[in-house]
Amino acid sequence: MPTPRLFATSTTPTILLCRLCRLYYRPLPRISPRTSPFHTSAHSAAESIHTTTADTTAAVDETLTGAFQKSQKRALKDRHKDVIADPIAPSSPWEVTCGLEVHAQLNTKCKLFSTARMSVNAQQNTHISPIDASLPGTQPKLDPRALLPALRAAIALSCTPEPVSRFDRKHYFYWDQPAGYQITQFYHPLAKNGVLRLTPENSTVAVPLEIKIKQVQIEQDTGKTIQAPPLQLVDLNRVGAPLVEIITEPFPLEEAETAAKVLAKIQEVLRAVDACVLGMEWGGMRADVNVSVRRRGDAELGQRCEIKNLSSFKTVTDAVTAEAVRQIGIVEAGGTVEGETRGWDAEHSTTKKLRMKEGEVDYRYMPEPDLPPVVLGPGLVEKVRETLPPLPEQVIAELTSPAYGLSLKDSKTMLLWDEGRTTGYHRVITLYKYVVKLVTDTLSAQKKDTKGVGKVVGNWLVNELGGLLSTRQLAWEKNPVQPEQLADLITLVMAGKITGPTGKTLLPRLFDTDDSPSKIVRAENLGIKEMSDDELAGLINKILATGEGQNVIKQLAELEDIPKNQKKRKGLRGFVVGKVMREMGGKVKADRVDAVFDALLLKKPE
Repeated sequence: MPTPRLFATSTTPTILLCRLCRLYYRPLPRISPRTSPFHTSAHSAAESIHTTTADTTAAVDETLTGAFQKSQKRALKDRHKDVIADPIAPSSPWEVTCGLEVHAQLNTKCKLFSTARMSVNAQQNTHISPIDASLPGTQPKLDPRALLPALRAAIALSCTPEPVSRFDRKHYFYWDQPAGYQITQFYHPLAKNGVLRLTPENSTVAVPLEIKIKQVQIEQDTGKTIQAPPLQLVDLNRVGAPLVEIITEPFPLEEAETAAKVLAKIQEVLRAVDACVLGMEWGGMRADVNVSVRRRGDAELGQRCEIKNLSSFKTVTDAVTAEAVRQIGIVEAGGTVEGETRGWDAEHSTTKKLRMKEGEVDYRYMPEPDLPPVVLGPGLVEKVRETLPPLPEQVIAELTSPAYGLSLKDSKTMLLWDEGRTTGYHRVITLYKYVVKLVTDTLSAQKKDTKGVGKVVGNWLVNELGGLLSTRQLAWEKNPVQPEQLADLITLVMAGKITGPTGKTLLPRLFDTDDSPSKIVRAENLGIKEMSDDELAGLINKILATGEGQNVIKQLAELEDIPKNQKKRKGLRGFVVGKVMREMGGKVKADRVDAVFDALLLKKPE
């Protein structure tokens, strides 16, 4: 391949081009100010900027402002919303059915049939082997390491692995497919007959949904076409990348977002079992969506159309909605929906025809003659099943159980921070469980109450430490607070040796020191100060003697002790407690101050 060089012209910025690309390079023609449709506003504005430096208050055309552009963008979105009504509403006389073909890149170091390394952001056409370029005389050789992540995916989706699977050739011509065919598994896939369950709790679907998985198969990826008008450039780095294709049976849509939620659940499962590292946001997963419509009550499914290469959850929702509207319009007008392969036009929020729908005959499937069958050895499936990491719903069930007592919200937050992966030393959930164990063991050794440790640790981890990391824009992998430091801090609070506010002031300091919180508390005398009730009462009376204190007493006296006034009474009492806490530098417990204050109020009429 020619070595890329820096190539520049006198009128264009520096561009990275190879020797071949330079032959076709053409800079875009410059628009003359006289012929530009924005000549009156844009050119004059630019001219005033270059020639008039003193006048900074010159009016700028409103079409050049960000506010105008935002308003136009909002108007365009509103227009699209008006055009695309919701055909999947329960009141609609139409039923929309969807089927998914999900392509996910397997977690491997090399390609499926070659030793070329996998890469996401390498320079174009630098990770290619002879078989990837389909050079004459080359033959594929299966990398068996790709089978393990594919098996994990199949088992996690409750599929039954086939003892023997085979590869087929799927013939079609496209310039990013050098061989003229794709090696896949069609007639004898890796696994069959799985199921994926979505519930309102784990996937926010309206009603529980059970998606049947028809089959899971291994196949090679194609290349990538880059649009560079008037040319179309081809990058073959992705050719031969190992994919797992998950094909679902058709399922009815209860709402427009259902298909996207099914995709999100599949991605969550694949990430959890380490079968797929990259999600849709990084191009590691994409979907072909089959959509059909029929009148409610009809037994037969409508003619399906396939929308190819959807690469985000929002795009899936928009494309399914737009295609359903299109098909309903055709049927209501007396027409017939034709089987087509369509693409998504994001600019106009509609689908567009690519070609008529191919069938098995059109693809001319044939057995791959250069690859032997894949035979799973005895005990392999059971070994993979035994070593499978826990699935997300299993992790959430464990964290919300009495053993830990976390809320569903905090459990999902930790799982989100872990990007759906449930194992690994640097995972947030792993850190959480370790800190819970350290705190429990220490409190037990001190013969202190260990009830509620899991919930307290979760609060400190999610709200306090998580908030500080977010403020400092640090990922959890860069968390400088050691588990032992966090456990020691929480133990001090739960053992009653320091107050919660003192602990919250200590936590940020742990970002810059290896000292334990216990050492800092001893060195700076930050522990709770032992005070008698009389001493606390004297401090409270001192605060009540001030003008602010007298105002609090007056308002408490005017508020009857009835339920509707409790919130305001609590706020007034909290004002006094906060004053005492600040006076003592956080070295006294708030509940003890509140109890003494309560006793003082009972002694004197409010």
